Amino acid sequence: MPAVIAGDQSELGELLSRLRGVANRVMLDFMDGEFVSGTSLQFDLHLPEGFSYEAHLMVRRPLSYLARLSGRVETVILHIETLDDVGRAIVSTRRAGFKVMLAISPGTPVEFVAPYLREIDGVLVMTVEPGKYGADFLPWTLDKVRALRKMDGRVTIEVDGGMSPDNARAAREAGANIFALGSYIIRSQDIGRAFRELEEAIS
Repeated sequence: MPAVIAGDQSELGELLSRLRGVANRVMLDFMDGEFVSGTSLQFDLHLPEGFSYEAHLMVRRPLSYLARLSGRVETVILHIETLDDVGRAIVSTRRAGFKVMLAISPGTPVEFVAPYLREIDGVLVMTVEPGKYGADFLPWTLDKVRALRKMDGRVTIEVDGGMSPDNARAAREAGANIFALGSYIIRSQDIGRAFRELEEAIS
């Protein structure tokens, strides 16, 4: 699943145009400059048809984004580090009409999400520090994937960050089943070819 960041609608539109015909699902990376240092998608965005979307909220106050995403995004990913009351946040997000996933940053133990595995639609394991687009892959984060897979054989586990073909293959072997693809494909001269390379690596 391609992950996109954008500073304005023009940049977002260009990225999505390049992805059309390559992928049918896109991760939207929201960054507020508070929870992470960078900013992304901090404008009244227009989302073209032809894709399904999930919103990865790398923001300090994620629940404040729900109203603007209603009817436009299928899944919302909440960083557990930003939530005062995780259970209430899950309920609020579901009531707003979304599927719900919880994300954990590299420094967050998997035990933090363990109590909620039956209440959510999946866990996103960050394999780089959040907000660091193009950062180096952290191999030890795959221990979290293995631990989650051992906790629950059916849970959806998504990984995000540094997904080269070799790293994606290692994540697949660890137990991941969704792969967010950022700079490896977005910065490629041939997005379709890069996407196929990653698909082959995990098949």
